Amino acid sequence: MTEKSQTAVVTVRKERAASPVGAGDPRLVPSVVPAKTPKRYYRPELDSLRFFAFLAVFLFHVTPRDPSAYSRHSFLPHAVVPWICGIAGAGAFGVDLFFALSAYLITTLLLREKAERGHIDVKAFYARRILRIWPLYFLFIAIAAAIPLWDHTQKLGWPYVAGYLLLAGNWVYALKGLPASVAIPLWSISIEEQFYLFWPPILRRITRRNLVYVVMVLLAVANLARIVLIAAHASGAGIEYNTFARIDPIALGILAACLLGDRSPSFSPAMRFALVLAALAACASIGTYGHLNAPQSAAPVIGTLIGRPLVALAAAAILVASIGARGPGRILTFPGFVYLGKISYGLYVYHMAGVLIAEHILRNGHGGRHRGAALLGFLLTVAFSAISYRWFESPFLRLKDRFAVIRSRPV
Repeated sequence: MTEKSQTAVVTVRKERAASPVGAGDPRLVPSVVPAKTPKRYYRPELDSLRFFAFLAVFLFHVTPRDPSAYSRHSFLPHAVVPWICGIAGAGAFGVDLFFALSAYLITTLLLREKAERGHIDVKAFYARRILRIWPLYFLFIAIAAAIPLWDHTQKLGWPYVAGYLLLAGNWVYALKGLPASVAIPLWSISIEEQFYLFWPPILRRITRRNLVYVVMVLLAVANLARIVLIAAHASGAGIEYNTFARIDPIALGILAACLLGDRSPSFSPAMRFALVLAALAACASIGTYGHLNAPQSAAPVIGTLIGRPLVALAAAAILVASIGARGPGRILTFPGFVYLGKISYGLYVYHMAGVLIAEHILRNGHGGRHRGAALLGFLLTVAFSAISYRWFESPFLRLKDRFAVIRSRPV
């Protein structure tokens, strides 16, 4: 075919495509494929799981763990009381679930970014974490430091404030014990921030296959740290708030991200339920017999060396069983729980202040605590968190979205 013939054919095809007849012929009009907008990586069931992790911690802080508190309830069998106290004490393990969940999500998003772009933008990651964590975190430090002016039972010394400001509050707890302050829960944020600081640069330099070896090293470090601290007769606080002694749930969260990726485990509903039930039973047993909730006393040997790894495994089991647990009638996709999980950061930060205010409101004439303080404290905590999320945190979250490489939960 000559050059003129080719030009003529192209001209005819263009004219036919432009005409009403040609416009209806898909063979003549090139199809235009719209550019795909990358989907957000969002698992609503994990938002609900965040709420239940918070709820466990909340119940730990408001439920009596002294058997004498139940002595007046004659209908309770004596053998049941230690289990009630133990289950209440096991609520503290909600923090381990938070650690595993955060490690899983952060690692999954960073691995996805690395797969799609060939590298991890560490600076953008830091910007996202700063905009998510720091505004509420530093606001509440200021609130907690001011509360002693109103309630003189609250005390927050400068070593604690300095520790919070340096994102090292957990280390101050390990050395000095707990403060008499509503800021007590902030120690776990320090550990998570330390993880966020070091993990992205490490993940940027290693392959996915080598992640398993990193997990093995982290698990070895956690167990070795606990052995050394036990040998040194460390207090419960010296282990409870020591970053190295608490990194095994983080390591198992990383392992879940490495093995599962974006996929959901192929578990039946019965298997998921059995896994969660076994994990909760293990936590209740450790809470009852592990004696891990006495931070000022010497750390228990068996509870520390065996109980801590089992709690980390239980947290990872609950996490894995929850991934992909969706569908009608599933508790983890109930919109109310998903919303409460969405504001769970505020729930965790504000809940001790909410309970303190409730106790002041409901205190009777003899200075005792009203039975409804826990319920009112919960309602106040939800109200504070919803207002904070809507009017204080959301502007920072919208700004955070500008630094997103892999889109996650919408604001």
